[in-house]
Amino acid sequence: MLRAVSSAYYAPLHLLIRDAVVNGKHADWHARLARAFDHKKMKDASTAFLRERGNFPAQAAGTGAEQASRFRLSTVAQAFVDLQQARHEADYDIGEPFAPVDAAVDVAQARLAFVARAEVRDEPLAQRYLYSLLFRDRP
Repeated sequence: MLRAVSSAYYAPLHLLIRDAVVNGKHADWHARLARAFDHKKMKDASTAFLRERGNFPAQAAGTGAEQASRFRLSTVAQAFVDLQQARHEADYDIGEPFAPVDAAVDVAQARLAFVARAEVRDEPLAQRYLYSLLFRDRP
């Protein structure tokens, strides 16, 4: 069960890293670039994206399609944040056992993140989100 929680976190982690890395034009740099991603920076970037989303009034958030993309990408960012926390709890909080239903919820959230990511993969906002996962401190 703990392995399922860990896998639920690592699946979207590797999805996001892979998507960011394959954008690079030099295939020989892909492995090196993939190792440059940092879990904390990725969580911070995801949290910032979620916070930023809340600051947009509906009329300023763009067209319906842009709002839909933002919602789907928020699903991915929220899954990343939630699943990272679940993984930490599963790996390090030995006082609280994980129920099978909790692990199933985490796996379902990871699957939903994959679906949402696929729906926005080529959107400019999704590309900026991927960039922020590696370069959180840079414009």
